Amino acid sequence: MTIDDHEMRVAPGPRSAIEPMVEVSHSDLEVGASEHDDLRSLGARAHIRVRPVAAAHGVIVTITGVVADEDAVELRRRLHAELDRRPTVAVVNLSGVLTCGVIGVKVLSTIRDRAVREGIALHLVHLGAPLARRWLNAANLI
Repeated sequence: MTIDDHEMRVAPGPRSAIEPMVEVSHSDLEVGASEHDDLRSLGARAHIRVRPVAAAHGVIVTITGVVADEDAVELRRRLHAELDRRPTVAVVNLSGVLTCGVIGVKVLSTIRDRAVREGIALHLVHLGAPLARRWLNAANLI
């Protein structure tokens, strides 16, 4: 895994437990496990890029690739770190996410719930990308 101030590539690593917040299965997401695994075997990985927007006291987090369960730990850490900065608005651009594993969906749901509790305007967006729109809709995240 490489890290700098603005972007990070998340490489597969040891799995870590994340407390489930919602009940979601791969069948609920209309994403076949084999499709997800095939993309991962081709080297597809999650890529997270954070861009602060000073004028709006906000942040844009762009995620691309395949968010597998092992990537969810880093996704959770990064998104919570951005909410810890107390932005007025946070946009999570998921238009480049081909598939998202069950734990990744739970992370996004938890982040959404936290933002609501703390009065942060959080927007999970797909920008019309059909694959992202499909799994976001299936997970009731948009």
